[in-house]
Amino acid sequence: MIGLVLTLICGLFFLIGIIIYNKSKDKDKLILMSMSCAFIIILGLIIFDLMPELREINKWWIYSFILVGLLLLILIDLFIPQHTHEHHEILDNKKEHKRHLEHISLITIIALILHNIIEGVSIYSLTSNDLKSGLLMGIGTCLHNLPFGFSLATLENKKRLRYLLILLILSNFLGGIIGFIFGTLSRNIMGIVIAITMGMLIHLAFLELFKEVIRNIKKKETIYGIIIGIGLLIIINII
Repeated sequence: MIGLVLTLICGLFFLIGIIIYNKSKDKDKLILMSMSCAFIIILGLIIFDLMPELREINKWWIYSFILVGLLLLILIDLFIPQHTHEHHEILDNKKEHKRHLEHISLITIIALILHNIIEGVSIYSLTSNDLKSGLLMGIGTCLHNLPFGFSLATLENKKRLRYLLILLILSNFLGGIIGFIFGTLSRNIMGIVIAITMGMLIHLAFLELFKEVIRNIKKKETIYGIIIGIGLLIIINII
């Protein structure tokens, strides 16, 4: 039961991030900071979390599913409205930039839902075997989810995407329920889903977020976001 409660709390940190964004007086600066922070967090997630898990499974064919995840998100990308980011008039450019950020948020949701369901299974299973280890993993997950909530806040008032946000908030909890009902998934299935998720996150990090970071690299908010992201990664890996 503690494991299920913990997975629910982890998902709620997306909502906390959204609330902080909505209470912020300067949303544009917060978005710049959160985008660069999210980029660093995703890199850390790939390097320090997903890659070691794939190496531990040690099945060469599982790595091919990274390409599947990459191609899957590219395919999904084709069905999302055009989001080019060219500079025109100031007002038009602001609207274009907002649409671009919303596009990034949408594909972030798609990638994170899959990842968080698997993460929820892991948190529940770990908590059931070792409460202390489960709590530490839960804290790390909360720290991951908070900055993503800032980035995703731009979608909160869009009806067609509200249900996706709700699903994302509940995704860790859904993983916990799966763990409660079915127990731990087989290593091969876990590896396939982790690899697909990794491919989707690589697309998100390098084909979407990286462009935003480079475009705004001279702005102090971007630098602050990078520093915060690095700090969070250090905290997560220490605990």
